[in-house]
Amino acid sequence: MIKKKIKYPIGIQSFERIRTEGRLYIDKTGIIAQLIDEVSYAFLSRPRRFGKSLLLSTIEAYFQGKKHLFEGLEINQYEENWDVYPVFRFDLSGDEANKPEKLEEYLLKKINEYEAQYEVTIGNDVTSVGGRFGWLIEKVSRATGKGCVILVDEYDKGIQETIDDKEALERNQQLLRPFFSQLKVQDNYIKFAMVTGVARFKHYTLFSGANNLQDISFIEDYAAICGITLEEMKEYFSQGLEEMAAKHSTSEDEMTERLLQKYDGYRFTEAEVHVFNPFSLLNAFYSKRLGDFWLISGTSKVFTDFLKKANYDLSQIHGIWASETRLSSLFDSKDPVPLLYQTGYLTIDDYSLDINEYRLKIPNGEVRSALLQDLAPIFLGISGNEGAQKARLLRTCLVKCDLDGFVRILDSLIAKVPHPIFDKDSKESAYHLIVYCLCLAVGVDNRCEEPMADGHPDLVAFTDKYIYVIEFKFDQSAESALKQIEDKGYARPYLSDGRSVYRIGASFSSEKRNIKRWVVQKPDGQTFEIKL
Repeated sequence: MIKKKIKYPIGIQSFERIRTEGRLYIDKTGIIAQLIDEVSYAFLSRPRRFGKSLLLSTIEAYFQGKKHLFEGLEINQYEENWDVYPVFRFDLSGDEANKPEKLEEYLLKKINEYEAQYEVTIGNDVTSVGGRFGWLIEKVSRATGKGCVILVDEYDKGIQETIDDKEALERNQQLLRPFFSQLKVQDNYIKFAMVTGVARFKHYTLFSGANNLQDISFIEDYAAICGITLEEMKEYFSQGLEEMAAKHSTSEDEMTERLLQKYDGYRFTEAEVHVFNPFSLLNAFYSKRLGDFWLISGTSKVFTDFLKKANYDLSQIHGIWASETRLSSLFDSKDPVPLLYQTGYLTIDDYSLDINEYRLKIPNGEVRSALLQDLAPIFLGISGNEGAQKARLLRTCLVKCDLDGFVRILDSLIAKVPHPIFDKDSKESAYHLIVYCLCLAVGVDNRCEEPMADGHPDLVAFTDKYIYVIEFKFDQSAESALKQIEDKGYARPYLSDGRSVYRIGASFSSEKRNIKRWVVQKPDGQTFEIKL
């Protein structure tokens, strides 16, 4: 018998459409029921393409009393009445959010639509967005006898993308501040409200009047409200996993491991709850291939604009510790960590109760590819596509232990680095940025600056047969780099691994802007120089 083909909801953010078209839906309604029961005003921050819009669409359908859409889902265990409430949903993710006049036009248009839908009239003397929104909430609540439900998706689009345009930023804030203040002013007429976005709201003044919003972004109970856990992947994608493994002539366990390395690794709370990027996982099962789907869906303009002018050693972000306050902050050129975390380029790796901070990491292989794609044009002087091609060649060399080829490719990459990169205040900082790009490019189960008790090497790369411990020295000898590997015991943790361990020291010349010498120590202790 031919198995029924799974209908994956690729790019579909409508809960109603997914359910009526018989598409795959990962049941999050149990968590949603808990949220609605416990929180009246919620805020959630998650990276783009992480299911925030589908979450709000599901909540919208619930409050609209569409019981038939929830048949067989967990929420049916808790809900009996299925009351209907007036729902106002605003999606601020469109291009109109970038321009204050377009944003105002959109908000007034939606308010007018809801006025017509619920047959309420607001006096002509009320013209401001905030004023009209407040009157809408009160009048509709009084007319229906029910509290209103307010859902705002991607609230921060107009803030993030105008952050370098002070005039537009201020106008957007002036417009949104009174709009959001109604969430507190009209409390008597609101049943439930939820706001989602990429950036955390704490430090935005536009929420000063809506300080009743409860941020659930770090709350353990809601760690998996967006994203797909390993358990959910095994439950809902068992047929897809079987089909994908068969196509690639591998076992389901091996394919699961590849999916974990490529798309999993996101963690948003103290609890060790890891989730896959849902957009990428769905696309992988639909296409039966391990593509960089999150990357090709678009890069954050805010992130790329920041990279072009940042004077920050990005190599320091791996393994960095940060408090919740820092991760919730607005970013600036001196501290990109909040931006990298909020946009999904970094995620939580560990939590320390002693210092009440989170250790961060790059979530997975797909994000590593995305970083390389964004960084390569800026710091290596090559296109993202060429960077990806060079990365494949570098990985192939390491897999085959072709160190001559590895060094020659690195040398060709460094030769293309734009001169202005070295005109920064700190040439050594520029050098570290280049090394970090190379770390991303290697990407063979790569760990940049692997944390150790006595410092860390610049790069540790792992293949099935080999482990490479690499240290770079700036205006110092390659021998001193090799000596540091030995003195600090960088290779010691891997000696019992079973794989052959190579120690590599390299010296970088600020005058010639290249790597002058490479010295390699083989597993048997013999040392040789790689000639360029």
